[in-house]
Amino acid sequence: MTSKSRSDTPAVPAPRRRTPNRPAGRVLALAVALIVLAVLPAGAAAHGPVAPVASSYLAKVNAASPGLEAKVIDGDQGMWLRVSPAHTVEILDYRGAPYLRFSPSGVEVNLSSAMYYLNQTPVPAIPPANLSRATPPRWQRVSAGHAYLWHDGRLHALATVALLPGATRIGTWRIPVVLDGRASAISGGLWHAGNPSLVWFWPIAVLLLCLLAGWRARVPRLDRTLAQGVALLALLAIAVSAVGRGLYGRPSVSVPQVMEMAVVLAFVAWRLWRLLLARPRPGYFSYFAVAFVALWEGAALIPTLLYGFVLIGVPGFAARTAAVLCLGCGLGLLLLAPRVGEQAQSSPPDAELARALEGEDDDFSKSLA
Repeated sequence: MTSKSRSDTPAVPAPRRRTPNRPAGRVLALAVALIVLAVLPAGAAAHGPVAPVASSYLAKVNAASPGLEAKVIDGDQGMWLRVSPAHTVEILDYRGAPYLRFSPSGVEVNLSSAMYYLNQTPVPAIPPANLSRATPPRWQRVSAGHAYLWHDGRLHALATVALLPGATRIGTWRIPVVLDGRASAISGGLWHAGNPSLVWFWPIAVLLLCLLAGWRARVPRLDRTLAQGVALLALLAIAVSAVGRGLYGRPSVSVPQVMEMAVVLAFVAWRLWRLLLARPRPGYFSYFAVAFVALWEGAALIPTLLYGFVLIGVPGFAARTAAVLCLGCGLGLLLLAPRVGEQAQSSPPDAELARALEGEDDDFSKSLA
C-alpha cells in the first residue's frame, strides 16, 4: 500500500479574508440620502415652485366668454388661455392696463404694463412708478400661436384671507379682459385643502425598523430575500411616480415630460429583468441604483405628504403611497445593499475552498486504498 507524502498533497488555496464590515459606509450612504432629500425642492404651498406636485390651494375656472378656453395651471400659480383666431382679446393687468393681446396674428405682451415687469423670470423686476392704465402700450410679439401661459397673482390673492374652521371654498377671483372691444372677464373660485395626516410618515419608520431587525439577524438568504422584495416595491413605486408626473399636463403633456417618463420606465423594466430573470442575481450596484432612483422620486413626491391637493396624473392616495414606498424602500436598500454585496464577493472564495477541501479528501481516501 502506497501513500503520498505530506509535500505531495495539493495545496489548499487560502480563503481571501475581508476586512470586517464597518458601519461608516452605511452611515455615509444614509447621510448622502438625507442631503439629497434636503437639497431637492420640497415646498409647494400657496406660492410654490415651478411645476409643483402638490399645493394647499386650488383655483378653478367657472366662467369664460365663448371663444376662450381657460385653464388654471399648477394649483393656483398660472393661467393658460387659448383664444379663437376669430377674436381679439386683451388681458388687463392689476392696474387695468392691457398686459396681453391675443389676435389673429398671435400673442403680444405690453412692455409698458406693470404685470410685464412682475412676471419677469427668474427674478421679478420692480415696475416703473409712472406706469398706469393710461400709459400708451408698447406691444411685442411673444408667440405666433393663439395660446399663452402666464403667472397671475389674482388667482391666489385670496390665499391671504383667514380661513373659517372647516371651510374649503375661500372665494371668487376675476381676471378682466376686453373681448372684441367689449368688457368681459374670466372668473372662478379658490379652494383650500388641509394638510394630510402625519400618519403617512409612519409606514416609512415601520418599514425601516422591520428591515433593520432582519438585517441584524445576519442570515444571508434572508438578506437577499428582503433586498429583492424591497427592490420590487421600490420599482413599482418609481413607475407610479414617473407615470403620475409624466402625464400631468401644463396644460398638456410636453415632449420633455414624455421623454423623462420613458427613461424612468425603461430603467424600471431593465431592473425588473435583472431582478427576476437575469443570472447571476443583482449585486450591490444594482440595488444601490434602485435606491438612488427611488429616493430621487420620493424626494420629488414629498410635497404630496405635506399638502392637500395632489397635482400629478394619478390619484392622491396612489401618489402618497408611491412617496412612502420610494422613501422607505430607498433608505432600506441603502441598508441592505452593502450586506448583499459582501455576500456576493465572499461566495466565490468559499466555493473554491470547498472544492479544494473535497479534492484533498479524495486524495487522502485514495492513499488509504
